[in-house]
Amino acid sequence: MFVLRFDLESAYALGGERTRANWRRWTDEAVASVSRICSVLERHGVPATFFIVGLLLAKAGDRLASILKGNPLLDIESHSYSHMGIKSQDPAVAGQLRRELRLTSNLIMTHFGTRPVGFCAPGGFHRGLRGCRRPLQVLWDEGYRFIGTDGEGPPEQPMPAPFTQPYWYAEDGLPDLLEEPVTGWHCNMLFNTGGQSDGFQPHAGFPDGSILEKLPATIEEGFAARAREFQYAIDNRLVYAPANHPWSLYRFDPKMIHLDKLIEMAKANDVPVLNCKQLYEQYRP
Repeated sequence: MFVLRFDLESAYALGGERTRANWRRWTDEAVASVSRICSVLERHGVPATFFIVGLLLAKAGDRLASILKGNPLLDIESHSYSHMGIKSQDPAVAGQLRRELRLTSNLIMTHFGTRPVGFCAPGGFHRGLRGCRRPLQVLWDEGYRFIGTDGEGPPEQPMPAPFTQPYWYAEDGLPDLLEEPVTGWHCNMLFNTGGQSDGFQPHAGFPDGSILEKLPATIEEGFAARAREFQYAIDNRLVYAPANHPWSLYRFDPKMIHLDKLIEMAKANDVPVLNCKQLYEQYRP
């Protein structure tokens, strides 16, 4: 299965001064990227999930809703309000998480008429939230039934994320909460659109252990890297769910050519394309 998921946060999440001019640039870029992505999705008639940061909805909710609302194939879920760090047992962090979930849920309800049941953590963690009962309990209590928090390898090699498959949090006392891990590279790391991979050195950059000699510099190279990940998933009958950030994809490939090719690759190999809510329904007893 090929899971299309987009973490919609705008480039403010990288840092930078939050001036009026910067916010205008960031929100314009976010809206333009979503519009371009949706044109590809609609042409192919495929579903996708958009995990949206509440702060971006507060800035550009009407503009985003004008693109995303009304398409039954699009699933709108939560990405926190401020892009906060959530992996903590600190009660104060848990309290902030609860407040941010409610703020974002209310904004999604205002703009889309539904409340989220899925949550994507800012960043991603090795082994997700296993063993972190406090944030897990907050997410469950606030109505979340599937989450995406497992999105890195071990500290010695966090990228690419391993091809961990969906799992339940039964060992943490929440047997009905599904983790939907990110697999492969985060787009902003692979394409270095935010300067986060400036010190890249060749290393085992593919799930079969082969070396990624250099980061992609062209759209063709970007697609080739993603296609190698996807082919590994196809050959091994695995869920492929890469992390995509609209602002990052737009900076690397404004026409979303590589996204179009990935969807074509799925169709050519008879691989179902799902959004995150549909994946949850596939796993739910």
